[in-house]
Amino acid sequence: RWVKQILLKLNMLHTDGVVSLEHDVISVEHVLPQNLRDGSQWEQWFPDAEDRDFWTSKLANLVLLSRRKNSQASNLDFNDKKMTYFTTVGATSFDLTKRVKEYQEWSPSVLRDRQDELIGMLANEWRLT
Repeated sequence: RWVKQILLKLNMLHTDGVVSLEHDVISVEHVLPQNLRDGSQWEQWFPDAEDRDFWTSKLANLVLLSRRKNSQASNLDFNDKKMTYFTTVGATSFDLTKRVKEYQEWSPSVLRDRQDELIGMLANEWRLT
């Protein structure tokens, strides 16, 4: 539960504190799925199981969605997930999640940069630096 609260805080920080949440149920989505389909794009980007396990539950890999969107995205490949997040009815309204569409891939290097950025935002907000 604390992960959702941290993501909500990051979303608020990303929007300069102006947040309107109109979802009945907010869920946390793993962009890199917890369970991969055989032959998926994810296996190409994360061929090493240890590397994949390391990134799966990191803050960088987590986004906020409505519960309905989360179940639709499931373990789809990245581009299919983006279509589910952003082009179907009821596209996500979370600004932090919307940033996912800026990426052409969701690889370990992308996650490293995103992790650094998100941790930096929190450290700055909580004056940990």
